[in-house]
Amino acid sequence: MAQHATLIHGEMADRLRELELFSRLRVEGLLNGPGKSPLVGFSSDFRQHRQYVAGDNLKYLDWRVYGRSEKLMTRQYDETTHARISVVVDGSGSMLHTQGEVSKWDFAIRTAAVLLHVAMMNRDAFSVSLFDMEAHRLARMGSGKTHLLRCLRSLLERTASGETDFDRGLGMALSPIRARGLTIVLSDFMDDPAAVAKKLAHVRLRETDVLALQVAAPSEMDVDFSTITRFHDLENHSVLSVDPSLIRRQYREAFAEHIRALAAECRRQGFEHHLLTVGDDFELPVSAVLRKRMEALR
Repeated sequence: MAQHATLIHGEMADRLRELELFSRLRVEGLLNGPGKSPLVGFSSDFRQHRQYVAGDNLKYLDWRVYGRSEKLMTRQYDETTHARISVVVDGSGSMLHTQGEVSKWDFAIRTAAVLLHVAMMNRDAFSVSLFDMEAHRLARMGSGKTHLLRCLRSLLERTASGETDFDRGLGMALSPIRARGLTIVLSDFMDDPAAVAKKLAHVRLRETDVLALQVAAPSEMDVDFSTITRFHDLENHSVLSVDPSLIRRQYREAFAEHIRALAAECRRQGFEHHLLTVGDDFELPVSAVLRKRMEALR
């Protein structure tokens, strides 16, 4: 922290200390003692088989299993240390939707901080990027405490705004990712589920695993209003007046179906999807995901 003292002053320094302390305490409580990293990629240590999906690297097909069962199975490996973790955050205006006093953007930033801190403690290399209509590389691949603080500071210096273009913006954010490792994307994924999952799956062709973390607020999953309400689009600023009583059931079903469809498309493409619900306890959703991944390694 001392190395940044001359560069960061006042409120920014306070926010950086708060975010760093938050992520450190959550991660130290999560990771007790030595063990495999919950941020798993590819390496030389075999872990398990899983069913082959289109786009998987053919060199990981286990032909012995195919000879016995006529099933195409891919070998998966553990990355215990020195993985390459790429954290990509949706920086579009829709992430400013607020649940109570917490926006999806604030929630995503704290979730990213926990993930980056996990990578640092496991001696992995890590980077952080944003995307909206384009991509913004905030911190290139690096490692260690100083690099962690650089990543956290770069996140705090940004705010969500504008529209999203998943094909262009997310595509540009993913294009520099080439080495083996794990790519984690934090977004509300408000686009066509099949198109989003296909775009995410492109990095799997580069021998990189994917973890899609969908950020959603309870208040946007349910139209909990009793009178005619004006809804403002946080990306293009359009306004729509709606009687919630007329659309509530259809809206709930459509939102739930969008989440189900994205999860199904991610599974079909061969990578994980998790729904993170915004709340005051920032660390609980991502901690549950990391614990689940660690349990799968045991």
